[in-house]
Amino acid sequence: MSQSELRIRLAELLSVIGCVLFVAVFGGKYLILASFDPKYRSTKNTVTYTAIRDRVVEGNILDKDGAYIMGGSYAGMPSYAEYPLNYSYAWLLGYYRVDSYQETQAGLRGNLKQYLMFHLDSNDRGASIKLTTDNMLQNAAYSLLNGREGSITVIDNKTGAVRCFTSQSTVAFDVNDPITFLNSEVEGAQFRRGTFENDPPGSTFKLITAAAALMKAEDEGLDESYFRYNDTGTYKTPDSDFVITNYGDLSYGEIDLEQALNHSVNCYFADLGVRIGARAISKRAEAFMIGKDIEIPYLCTLHSSININDRDKTILAQTAFGQGDTEITPFHLAMIAQAIANDGKMMQPYAVESVSDGTLEIPLHLSRKLSTCMSRTSAEKLKEMMHSTAILYGLDEASYGYVCAKTGTAECVNDRLHTYLIGFTKDASFCISINNGDRSANLYPIAQQLVSTINYCYSR
Repeated sequence: MSQSELRIRLAELLSVIGCVLFVAVFGGKYLILASFDPKYRSTKNTVTYTAIRDRVVEGNILDKDGAYIMGGSYAGMPSYAEYPLNYSYAWLLGYYRVDSYQETQAGLRGNLKQYLMFHLDSNDRGASIKLTTDNMLQNAAYSLLNGREGSITVIDNKTGAVRCFTSQSTVAFDVNDPITFLNSEVEGAQFRRGTFENDPPGSTFKLITAAAALMKAEDEGLDESYFRYNDTGTYKTPDSDFVITNYGDLSYGEIDLEQALNHSVNCYFADLGVRIGARAISKRAEAFMIGKDIEIPYLCTLHSSININDRDKTILAQTAFGQGDTEITPFHLAMIAQAIANDGKMMQPYAVESVSDGTLEIPLHLSRKLSTCMSRTSAEKLKEMMHSTAILYGLDEASYGYVCAKTGTAECVNDRLHTYLIGFTKDASFCISINNGDRSANLYPIAQQLVSTINYCYSR
C-alpha cells in the first residue's frame, strides 16, 4: 500500500471514529441522559421546541365531558381559552415557554408538554388531553372566590377525580397571557393557592382527633361515657400553666363528641387529645396521609407535617384542636373529607383522565386507594356528627340534600388568619379556603352556593 493510500485510509478511519464519537456524545446527552437527568431533558426540549415552534399546533385540553377548555391553536400559536375559563383554569393549566433556549413551565400544560406539543401527528398537531374537571363547576367555584386570595377544590368521593380546582393569588392570572404572570413583581404572585401553601389546619383537624377517639373506642370497647366532658370555657394543660379557651370565651357545660364538633369546642378537643395521647393521634394523622407526600399526577406533590409527642402536653393539646406544629394544604383537607365520605378510604387524587391522538384514546390514570384512614363503622359515626354540624351552617337537608361539613380558622404567621370550610355531599367532597379572612362563618354562603352547584352538576 502506497503512502498516499495509507493517508487516505487513515483519514477515513479518523472520520468514522469522529462520527461515532459525535453520535455517542450526542446520543448519550440527548437520548440516554435526557431520560434520567432533568437538566439534559430540559436542554433536549428547548432544542426540539425551537426547531418546531413555528409549525407545531398545540393539542386541545377538554373537560370530563369533552367540552373545550383550551383549543383553537394554529401553527406557531398556543391554544386559547375563552372567558371565564381563561381565568378559572389558569392556575391549574399553567404554561409552557421556551425563550432564548431557556425552558419555563408550570401546571398541567408544562407537565403534559410531551403530549400537547411534542407528540405530533401528520399535520403537526399535538395530542388532546381530557381532564376530570367539570367546566360549569370550575367557573362557578372561581366566581365564588370573587377576587379573594384562596382556592376551592372539589373531588369525587368514590374515585378521587378532581372535579374542580380553582385558585386566586395576588394577581389575576390569564392563561392566555402568561407574560403578566411571569413578569409580576408582586410577592407570592406565582404561588398556586391550594396546593403549595402549608398552614395550620385550624379546627378542621378536630376531625382527625375525633377519628382517633372513635377508633380507640372501637378497638378498646369504650362506651359513650368516654366522650362526655364538662366544659367550663378554659382548659389548662397538665404540664404547664398554658390556658386554652373556646372561641368567644364561651362555655358549653356537659357535652359529648357530636356537640363538641357542632360548636367547635377547643377545650373539649384539647382534653380529648391529651387523653388519647400523641401516639394515637399521630397514627390516625398518618393514616390520613398527614406528614407524607402525596403526588397529584402531572400537577404537583402535596407536602404536610405534624410534630407531637406525649412529653409536651401543651403542643399535644394545641395540635388536637388544630394549631400546634401541624401544617397542611387546602387540597389535602379536601382529600380528608373525601376519605371520611368514602367510608374511611382515601383515593389517589387525579386531574388527568386520558390522552388522544385522534384515533386512539389512552387512559392516563386508573382509580386506586391511597390509604385506609379509619374503619367504615367509625366513619359512619363521624359522618353523622358532621351532618348535624353542616345543618348548623345553614346546609339543611331539605334545601341541599345530605351534606356534612366542618369549618376551621388557622392562626398563621404575621397575624394572618386562614379560614376553611371542608365537607362533602353524597357525590363529592370539597374544601373552600380563604386567606386573610376573619371568621370561618363567612364561608357559609359560599358553601351553600357551591353545594347547590355540585348537586346540579351531578344530576345532569
